[in-house]
Order: sequence, then C-alpha cells, then structure tokens
Amino acid sequence: MPMQIFSGIVIRPGLAIGEARPLKTQNWVISRHHILKDELDAELHSLNAAVARIKAEMEQQLQAFKGADSDREILESHLLILEDPEMLGQIRVSIADNLLSAAASVKENFEGVREHFSQLEDPYFAQRASDFKDVQNRLLHELTGSKVNIPDDWKPHQIAVLEEAEPSLVSNLAQKGVKAYCAEHGSYTSHASIISRSLKLTALASLPGLFQAVKGGETLILDALQGKAIFNPDADTLRLYQDLQKKYNHRQEAALREAELPTQTQNGQKIKLRLNLDLNTELGMLKQGNPDGVGLYRTEFLYLGQDDLPDEESQFQNYRKMAEQFAPHSVTIRTFDLGGDKISHLIPSEPEDNPYLGLRGIRFSLAHEQLFRVQVRAVLRASAFGRLKLMFPMVADLKDFLAARSVVQSCMEQLAAQGVAFDSELPLGVMIEIPSAALCAEELAAHCDFMSIGTNDLIQYTLAADRNHSELTSYYLSHHPAVLKLMQTTLQAGKKHGKAVSICGEMASQTEYLPLLIGMGFEELSVAPASWLDCKAIIRRCDDILFKLVQEADLGSLAAIETLVYERLKPYYNP
Repeated sequence: MPMQIFSGIVIRPGLAIGEARPLKTQNWVISRHHILKDELDAELHSLNAAVARIKAEMEQQLQAFKGADSDREILESHLLILEDPEMLGQIRVSIADNLLSAAASVKENFEGVREHFSQLEDPYFAQRASDFKDVQNRLLHELTGSKVNIPDDWKPHQIAVLEEAEPSLVSNLAQKGVKAYCAEHGSYTSHASIISRSLKLTALASLPGLFQAVKGGETLILDALQGKAIFNPDADTLRLYQDLQKKYNHRQEAALREAELPTQTQNGQKIKLRLNLDLNTELGMLKQGNPDGVGLYRTEFLYLGQDDLPDEESQFQNYRKMAEQFAPHSVTIRTFDLGGDKISHLIPSEPEDNPYLGLRGIRFSLAHEQLFRVQVRAVLRASAFGRLKLMFPMVADLKDFLAARSVVQSCMEQLAAQGVAFDSELPLGVMIEIPSAALCAEELAAHCDFMSIGTNDLIQYTLAADRNHSELTSYYLSHHPAVLKLMQTTLQAGKKHGKAVSICGEMASQTEYLPLLIGMGFEELSVAPASWLDCKAIIRRCDDILFKLVQEADLGSLAAIETLVYERLKPYYNP
C-alpha cells in the first residue's frame, strides 16, 4: 500500500507510531417498529434496565476518570442527560401511547432534541447536540444489543482511528490504555477534545477522507506536532519519525525536569510566560510548572456557554475565582470578543455581509454598552480579590480605547458611590490585532497601561488571508516581513512609553517561532497550556548567539526570515 498523508488540526500535541485500528461509528437504522399492547411492560422494563446499566457504567467511568476535576463535569452532564426526567418521560410516553419500541422511541426523542440544538448557530448548542448524541448512542447500543464498538483487547501500540470522537468514547479508550487517536471529524474546542487533553491523549482531528481510506493494520505515524497522520510510511519516513520520537520523548522528559526552574534564557534574560485560557476547565492541564499568571482569559465563552446571559454576579464569581487561583500573579481578562465567528444567540444581531470586518470585539461591546457595563462592573468587583488586568479586543485606534476606558471610569464611579471595593488602579490594555492599531501603537501606548499582540488576527488582517481558508495557507504566513514589522513597531512604542508588550496569539505557542520572538526582544508571552512546558524549555535554551543571529538578520526579506527560522534557529526548538 502506498504512503498516505492526511492533514488536520492538533487536539493535543505529541508523536505516536503504531498500528491503525479503526473504530466504526454505528449508523443507526431503526424502523418505527410498533409493539403489541401485551409487550408494553417488557419494553418499558428494557428501557429502564438499559438506563440502569448505562448509569452504572457512567458512575464507574467517573470514578476511574483521571483528568482534571473540572473536566469531569462534561461526563457528569451526560449522566444528567441520561436521567433527565422530562426526556425519559417523553420516551416512556412514546412507548406507552404510541406503542413504539424502546429503541425507536429513544431515537425519535433524542434526535428531536439534537436537531433543535443543531439548528441554533451557537457553539454551545452544537456541543449540547453532541452530548445528546453521545448518550443516545449508548442507549441504542444497549437496547439493540450492538454494544461492541469498543473492544477490550486493545493493544498498547494501537492507535485509534475514529470517524468522530465523543467524550465517552475518548474516556473509554483512555481507560483501555489507548494513548493516541485521530478522527475524521472534530474541533479543538469540542467536549471530546477537552477530555482528550485532560487525559493526555495525543490526538488529531478534522482529517477529511480519513476513515474511508483506512482499512486497519496499517503502520500509522501520528504527528500531532505538525498536524499530520501518515499511513503506510516508507522506510525512510518511518526511520525519520522513529528518530524524532526518541528526541521528542527526551525533550519532554527534560522539560518536565525543568518545569519549576526559572523562566530565563542562558544569558539571564527573564521572560514572563503566562497562559491563554478559554475556560476554567483547562486549568487542570497544568499540574506541573509555575506559570506567571494568565496573559489572556477569553470571556466570550461565558456568553456562548449559557442558556441565559451571564449576570454581573455570576461573572464576578468567575473572575474572582481566577484572581484568587493565580494570586499573586496577574490575570488579564479580555472583554468579550463577540461578533465575527462568535455569535451568541442570546444577543440579537443583524446578519453581516462581512462579519470579520464588521461589528466585533470592542465595537460589539460599545454597541451593546449595557452588556459591556455588566462585564466591566463584574471585573472591577473581582479586582479586589487579586491582580486583575482588563484588555479590550479589536481596538482600531485611540478613539476606541478612550471610549472603552470611559465606560470603565463610569462603572468605577458607580461602584465607588455604592461603597463597593475594587482596584481603582486596574491596568487597562489593548490588543494589537488590526494593522491600524499597530501603526497607532505609539499613541495607544501613551494612554493605555499595556499592549498585547493577538497574532492570529494581525496576520489575517495584514495579509488579507482568512486563517481558516484551506487554499490560502501559503498566504497566511506568521513570519511574513509585514507582520514582523508591525510587531516591532508595537514593541518599540511600548518601550518608548515604558509599557509592557506581550504576545498572546497562537504564534507564541508555535515552538518554531519562539526563538525568533525572544530574539526580537519580546519578554512577555502568553501561550496555550499544552505548549507551556515546551515553550519554557525553549526559552531556557536561548543564548547570546540567538540574540545575535536575530538582530543581524534581514527581517525585511521573507527568504531571509525563513532561513533564519527554519535553519539557523532550529537547534533552539528542535535540538
């Protein structure tokens, strides 16, 4: 069989080499089978017995769960779905009144809920649809006697190949000793992906055409560093990856040993290395190490993950928890970055022809000022319990920052009048993610307290290349001279006015770029939790030679930058 390479997104970084073992997803074909009246009691008994067996399994699964306690909540929510009295009541009515079989009743009622959630354009409800599908599948497996999709004879060297990862499936695979998987469908933020990271499974997802192409038994290289799944590798490729895996494992062991050591370069340059967090659920991922706080806390997920708009009290409790958990380090809270691809069904908004250039980020907040004020008041109240900072996304220029700051000052006056404690010196910062903001960085630096470069959008808007467009990959270049020039402009403006400039975009988490950023003079970085240990180890390898290489390089030439990053600086991120 020829070598086949699939490209996808990294769910959790790592390198694995083993034997591909597909796990087929059950495609349910269940007719609306009607039962006889004298079969009614037996059918209800079958349903109750299935629920009882799955409940026992779920409880055992929860007991054996080795991930973060906060991630356990995902599996606990499945137990609530299983025992939901309204859902079970509807299923029993379908059996008793319509004389439908238990399996047909389960399929009909669950699919009604899933279809409802799927039609709502909100990531939260997409997750809810996925959670209901997971529980539905478990019930149907029990009721149809087809519960054979996760064999017990799993071998340690086998790598699971899935059509779609589900939270319970991922949890079961981990319990059976599986260390890695790849899936044709899936996203980084799905519940299954959160569980995968919590259980430390090396994983890739979103690999189109994967499942149909894999027969099983093939040698599989799972390169969850570069986002590649390589089936039937030729001899040279296999040897290359076997060597890479040894080096990678060695680096991981070394990174763990250095986790508690200072985050500084060989020549003594101290670097602040913070975390990017979406939800509290990711906190459990970093049990080793000592991060310098949170450089980016994305709060829009509080709006996307609720049945109702989060009120001031619930937000206050969330921010206070963050402040207290990371004290004495700081937590930078980014005000909600809604709009674009993040639309909450809770906030009525007109469809936009080009939402990425429309009402999003701070523009969205200022257009919905009452919502914005609720969040600002909650952050201010929480600031009395730790070191919080507040940062505004998608700021275009000084006018945007002054408008946002005015709202903060107004909220401060309200709280002061009410006798509520808060940090009256709460640092206010801006994200630099639009070229205009970078070009106005000096004016912004003169008025704000800090700046943080959001590289994902800065690259996208500078190069006019959609980062999610598969045919524009060659245009979306993090290391493009235009992007680096805007970053340098921002850094110089910050230094001139004595204001900190950090990088919180994905570029800081990409290990091949880290030596370049350190060499350019960035001293504050905020990275994904899964990359934190690797980033720290790279920082500790940086030395005088690196600074000299970067300072003498031609950063105005794409070819020169690529030679610098991929050849001359490679020993720092791939020793």
